[in-house]
Amino acid sequence: MHLSLLGSGSSGNALVVEHAGKYLMVDAGFKLPVLVDRLRAADVAPWFVDDVVLTHGHRDHVVGATDGARIYGWRVWGTLGTVWQWRALRHVDVRPFAPGETIEAPPFRVRTVPTLHDVADSAAVVVEAEDGGGRVGVATDLGRVTPAVRRLLAGVDVLVIEANYDPDLLRAGPYPPELQARVASDTGHLNNEQAGRLARAVAHPGLTHVVLAHISQHNNTPELAVRTVRAALAGTPFRGDVLAAPRDQVLGPIAVGAAELQRTLAADGHGAADHRG
Repeated sequence: MHLSLLGSGSSGNALVVEHAGKYLMVDAGFKLPVLVDRLRAADVAPWFVDDVVLTHGHRDHVVGATDGARIYGWRVWGTLGTVWQWRALRHVDVRPFAPGETIEAPPFRVRTVPTLHDVADSAAVVVEAEDGGGRVGVATDLGRVTPAVRRLLAGVDVLVIEANYDPDLLRAGPYPPELQARVASDTGHLNNEQAGRLARAVAHPGLTHVVLAHISQHNNTPELAVRTVRAALAGTPFRGDVLAAPRDQVLGPIAVGAAELQRTLAADGHGAADHRG
């Protein structure tokens, strides 16, 4: 399995997972021409995408889904709250799901749980290969980490989590007090320290990458987010990479499940596999 992030931030969020020649996207938060450019930069033709799973109904996660479904035949999976908010989705091939349900989209299986965010029916997801070829966890746009989210993300090979803001930079930044309160609330976004605690809670030897997403342009920096999460992971079994997802560029491809492949090859006497993506 391979993962490419197509951009992450308040201006848009999307990623694509490939396995066995099939492609699934999580979120489609850029207008379609931008999505198509990013997919091509990731060496993915847009008509190769079969399924798009929408985590929630905010514009920066949804805006390109309807046009992609109409033009390229993408099958869209969205919660009822997302479909209610984006009425255009009702006119394309949309499959509703409730957070907590499992989506079968061969060769992928997508496990979901509800998240705390200020929109109806938001979800965190784990995309896994049905044949055991890897697991990617995605949890962005949540104000607080619940036990259900931690359980969902346990054991993933690659973890994509938001590290939206630094509390000091948020207080000193340009946002008005009411917006600062919304961002820092239990239904807002995770700060760097919260992202670090989540990464630490699910760290294990097979976790090869922690990718920090949805980093605020005004209230954080990629360097600060990475430094904070790396510090939180000190003393854990994690020996992989901590990366910051760019806002406007593609990150990847990242090999998913390569640590398990490395152990298998080593056991078979074939040497070690590169697990840094």
